[in-house]
Amino acid sequence: MNFVSQASGGASLRNAVARWSTRHRLFARWPLAHWPFAFWGLFTLVMGAVAVLKPGRPITHIYRDATRDWWAGVPVYTDGIHGFLYFPSSAVLNGPLAALPLGICDQVWRLALVLVFSTAVFRAASVLRPDAGARTASWVLALAIPTASINVLRGQWELMMLAVVMHAAVDIARERNRRGGALLALAVALKPLALVPALLFGALRPEARLPLLLGIAAAFVVPFLHPDPAYVAGQYVAMIAKLTTAAAPDSGRWFDLSRLLTEIGLHPDYALMTRLRVAAAVLTLVAAWAASRRLDRPTASLVTLMLAVFYLVLFNPRTEEGSYLNVAALVALTAFAEIRQRPGSLVPALLLLAVFGLGAHFYGDWVYRPTQMWLKQTVTLLLYGYPALAIATRRSLFDAGAQPVASGERR
Repeated sequence: MNFVSQASGGASLRNAVARWSTRHRLFARWPLAHWPFAFWGLFTLVMGAVAVLKPGRPITHIYRDATRDWWAGVPVYTDGIHGFLYFPSSAVLNGPLAALPLGICDQVWRLALVLVFSTAVFRAASVLRPDAGARTASWVLALAIPTASINVLRGQWELMMLAVVMHAAVDIARERNRRGGALLALAVALKPLALVPALLFGALRPEARLPLLLGIAAAFVVPFLHPDPAYVAGQYVAMIAKLTTAAAPDSGRWFDLSRLLTEIGLHPDYALMTRLRVAAAVLTLVAAWAASRRLDRPTASLVTLMLAVFYLVLFNPRTEEGSYLNVAALVALTAFAEIRQRPGSLVPALLLLAVFGLGAHFYGDWVYRPTQMWLKQTVTLLLYGYPALAIATRRSLFDAGAQPVASGERR
């Protein structure tokens, strides 16, 4: 075949593709930049299918059983470090789903997790990149697939906690402090670990304090709607004992800073780790305070949330692998905001490299096995450099000159 015929053949192929895409209007209307969102949707379907094929992987039954036991007056909190590790409000809030058969409950809950998280990412992206919020969100979600795989498959409440806290941070960034405070209270009612970002934002944003405190108080009182108040009081006592025991877990597969220190031969004891946690909490508060004073409000909200999740994954003695989604999602958002603000900078590339490193468990044993107990903690420690850089240089992630995209535009 000569060059002319090859060229004409290539032109014919391009024309055929153009005619096909024109006839199939779905593809003609769907911008290439939004295809990553399709991967996120496909990923969700695949995780749902895996949950059916491997019913032992999801842990939805823990939440469902706790809710059923709650309304039946059966003790929710058992002995040991495993089981239901939440406030009684979690059992109450899960009520409607607990009425469903387990298989349906698991799938509905998974879809709810994905929906709330996706909308949180979209809202956060729209604050930082008002000209390209949907496009940015689709890429962030696609890049989050490796780190999200554990939480979405297992149906972890951690993902819902992160999503609600992200919604709260967006509201605070937009100066909707009352709603932000109320959402932080909801996150605490869902999962106790949300106390860390809730206390940080509450300390820094006085306008959010009253709805935060009232919401936490409501979360404490609502369980007493149970017909047996004495049972509820007993469960609160059992909860304190359970959470105290669970806060000092065994030397199993946890992924916090103490595991990293053990891997490099330091073997810190519990007392040393307690001192490190207290010191890190103080430094986190100081850094978040500096961010609130030196950075614009959207950037300060994201940096504050970033500091909170860094603290949680490194200093919570029960950190699981899926917890690093909290870090990856925020770092990916930061990377795309950096690309917009400073397109020639090396910082976005380093941030995206960190996102890939946090998903090491997704790439196969050849990557995962040698790195499983130290890589994610090391990456997170290195990522502390970004909040430090942002605060020191008054770095902004907010594109004040960008205009929101009109509903009829394709972005």
